[in-house]
Amino acid sequence: MKTMKYYSIIPALLVALLSGMTAVAQVQSEEEISAKSAYIQGLEAFENEEYERARELFLQARRDLPDASGINYALADTYFMMNDLPNAALYGKQAVDAEPDNKWYRLKLAEIYRSAGRNTATIEELNILQDLFPNDLDIKVMLADTYRDYGEFVKSNQVLDDILRQRGVEPQTLMMKFRNYESMMLQDSAIAQLERIRDVDPGNLEMLNLLGTYYARGNQLGQAKKVLKEALDRNPREPEALIKLAGIYLDQQEWDSAGTMLTNFIEDPLIGSEAKMNIARFMYGKSRDLAGNEDLLKQTQRVMDVLTETEAGYGPAFTLAGEFYAQSAQPKKALEKLEQANRLLPQDEIAWRQRLQILLQLQDYDRAVEVGKEAHQQVPDDAYIQFFVGSAFLLKDENSQAEEWLENASRAPARRPFKSIIYGTLGDVRANLEKHEASDESYELALRYDPENDNAMNNYAYNLSVREVNLDRAEELAIKAMELAPENAAYLDTMGWIYFKKGEYEKAQRFIKASIETGEASAEVLEHMGDVQEKLGNIDEARSWWKQALDKDPARTHLQEKLN
Repeated sequence: MKTMKYYSIIPALLVALLSGMTAVAQVQSEEEISAKSAYIQGLEAFENEEYERARELFLQARRDLPDASGINYALADTYFMMNDLPNAALYGKQAVDAEPDNKWYRLKLAEIYRSAGRNTATIEELNILQDLFPNDLDIKVMLADTYRDYGEFVKSNQVLDDILRQRGVEPQTLMMKFRNYESMMLQDSAIAQLERIRDVDPGNLEMLNLLGTYYARGNQLGQAKKVLKEALDRNPREPEALIKLAGIYLDQQEWDSAGTMLTNFIEDPLIGSEAKMNIARFMYGKSRDLAGNEDLLKQTQRVMDVLTETEAGYGPAFTLAGEFYAQSAQPKKALEKLEQANRLLPQDEIAWRQRLQILLQLQDYDRAVEVGKEAHQQVPDDAYIQFFVGSAFLLKDENSQAEEWLENASRAPARRPFKSIIYGTLGDVRANLEKHEASDESYELALRYDPENDNAMNNYAYNLSVREVNLDRAEELAIKAMELAPENAAYLDTMGWIYFKKGEYEKAQRFIKASIETGEASAEVLEHMGDVQEKLGNIDEARSWWKQALDKDPARTHLQEKLN
C-alpha cells in the first residue's frame, strides 16, 4: 500500500510547547528543563532527517516527562519516518489517548494505521476526526482517498459529494470522482465527471484528452473528434491530443486526413524535435501493427520524409527513418537515411548496426567491411559491429580476417544469446580454416551460452560428420536441432549425412529426401542424395541427382567426375 505523508511534525512543535508540556510554569524542575532541551534538539535532528538521533533525544525527553503528549507524538512521527510502524502506532496511540480531541495527533495515528494496512482502524480514526471537525476539508479528502485505496469507491464518492457541497464544484474533486468511476468501470458516469470539469475548467487539456479517449473507447467517435479538436484549438502544439485524433482518423481509414494533420505538426518550427519524434514513432508503430496496409505505409513514409527534411540536423530522426525504411523493404532509402544518421551522430551504434545489417542482406560485403571499419573507429567496443564485419569477411571467404574480428567480438560486452551466435559463427570460420580443435571449442562455448542455439548445433554436427569423428555426439546435436526446427532443410540434410557416415543408408535416404521435399534444398543436398543412391546401388538414380545438383550450382565442377 502506498504511504502518503499528509502532515509534518511542525504542528507537533506548536502543540507540544503550548499544551503537551508544562512550559507555562513559572518554576521548572531540572527534569522539565532537561526534557525540553532534549525535545528541542530532537526536533532539530528530525528536521535534518537524522531520525535515529531524534529518536534517542525524544526517548530521553520522555524519561523525564513520560506523560507529555507532544513528546509521544514526536516519537510516533520519528518511528513512522524510520518505517517502524508498530512503535509508531504505540506512541501515536498514547498521544491520542492523552488528548483525544487533538486533530494532528489523530491524523498522524490514522496515517500510521493506513501505512500498516490496518484498514478498519484507519477508517475509525478518520470518522472520529470527521465527527470532531465536521467542516474540515483536509480530513474529508484524506477519508475519500483512503476509501479509494481500500476499493470502497462508492463510500469515497459519498465523501467527495460532501466536499463538493461544502466547497463548490471544482476540478480536483471531480477528477477524484472520475477515477473512482473509472475503477468501477462505469464509463458513462466517468464521462459525466469529465464533462462537469469541462464546464468549470474548459481549458484543462488533461481533461480534454481523457474525455476524448473515453468517447473513442465507447465508439462515440464524433464526440471524441469534437473534444480533441477543441484541445488542439486551445493548443495546436499539444502532441497527446494530436496523436489521439490521428489515431481516430486512422481507425476510420481517413489516411490523408491523418497524414496531413501530422505532417503539418512536424513542419511547425516552434515544436521541439522530440515532440516530432513522438509523432513519427506513433506512425511507425501503427504501420508495423497494420503491416501490408499500403495507404498507411504511404502516410508513414510521408511523415518520415517531412521529419528528416525539417530536422535535417537531428540524428535520431534519421536513425528512426532508416529503421522504418529497412522494415518496409526499401533498403536503398534506408541506407541513405542511416548514412546521414552516422554523419550526425557518429557514436550512435544503433544506426551503424542497422546499416551493416542491410549491406549484408544486399550481399554488398565489400561495402559492409568498409562501413564496419569506419563504425569500429567511432564505436570501438561494440560486439555487434565487430560481428557484422567478421560475418562480411566470412561471406567473402576471407576466413583469417573473419576469425580476427569475431574473436574481438567474443571479448566485447554482449548478452548471452548474442555471445552464443558469435561463438557459433567463430566455430564455422575455424572449421573453414581446418582449426578443428578450436572450432569444436567455439561450438561448445556457443551452446554453453545458449543451449537452444539450433544453428550452432547443426553446424557443429555437420562439421563432425564431414570429419567423420564423434558421430554419436553429432547425432545427438542434429536430433536436438531438428526438434527445435523440424522443417529446416539444412538440419534434415545434416541428420541424413550423419547416418550416411555411419553407414545407415536407408535412414540417410529418408532424412535427405525429407530435406528435398521442403523445397528449400541446396545443391549440396541434391549431391548428398546422389551419394546415398550410389551406396544403395542405384547408379542411374545417383547420376540423376548429381546432374540436378550440377545444374543448380555449376560451380560444383567435381560432380562432372562423378557423372563420368
